[in-house]
Amino acid sequence: MSGDDLYTELVLRCAEQVPRGRVTTYGAIAEAVGQVLGRGGPRQVGAVLAREGGGVPWWRVVRADGSLPASHGDRARQAYLEEATPRRPSGAVDLRAAFWQPSLSRQSPQRSDGR
Repeated sequence: MSGDDLYTELVLRCAEQVPRGRVTTYGAIAEAVGQVLGRGGPRQVGAVLAREGGGVPWWRVVRADGSLPASHGDRARQAYLEEATPRRPSGAVDLRAAFWQPSLSRQSPQRSDGR
């Protein structure tokens, strides 16, 4: 597995772990992946989710202020309603009430397909 594939796998693993009704941030995922791989940042996390995140609950990953990019708004808002995700009057997620801290094992990451 290449370094880029491993980075992608770890980002997606973090996004998959976010519980219903909770959210994490691009930066928090970058920090969790960075603790294992020693690289990456919020923009790289966003790029992975934009490219590969269709199969994970991408709406549970928000900006540091609790907002989503405008292009995600309608679909994400519907998911927040269905999952009872706490939100502020502005429509952004209430991070104080909904934040979930991702973490990854320092063990050798294993792919979800068992390889």
